[in-house]
Amino acid sequence: MSLESRLQSCRQEKQNMEEFVDGMVEELQQALADANQTNAALLENLKIKEEYILKLEKTNWLLREAPERTGASGQPSNIESTVANSETIDQLQSQVMSLETSLKISRKEEKELEQILEKLVKELADVKRENDTLTDRQRLQTTGNFAQPDYEAARDRTLNKLKVGKQSTAGKAIDAFIKELKHGL
Repeated sequence: MSLESRLQSCRQEKQNMEEFVDGMVEELQQALADANQTNAALLENLKIKEEYILKLEKTNWLLREAPERTGASGQPSNIESTVANSETIDQLQSQVMSLETSLKISRKEEKELEQILEKLVKELADVKRENDTLTDRQRLQTTGNFAQPDYEAARDRTLNKLKVGKQSTAGKAIDAFIKELKHGL
């Protein structure tokens, strides 16, 4: 494989990796926006439910105080209003329990979203690290900072295997070849 084709391959690999990273970043940004939107909706819902609970508690307090006030004034209490108040209290207590359950579910979903977000942030960091590695590798290949092989050591090993010296025809041919290699770089 020629140097130009390797360079072209590395450039294509870098472009593919950059497109992949851009896609991952967009997905992570969308997931984060969705999580933030869901979180905002949950917080708004929680605020509304808390206000409603406060109203119910105030109503409950007023209903508890009503019999004491009528008893203290010496006037007989209205049985029909007491029954209606009792039914209202039961309804309110049922609604409070329902709201508490919804609140627990919302908090659980919020924790799950936070875990997903943390996982996506870690994946993004891994992708960026891999992209940096590929960018560095391509930069080294395009600038020609390759480790130069030790041509003389290879020449000496080859001549020793052939059991000939540097002044032999083979030795001179290898020296000429090494000179051409160095000149071409």
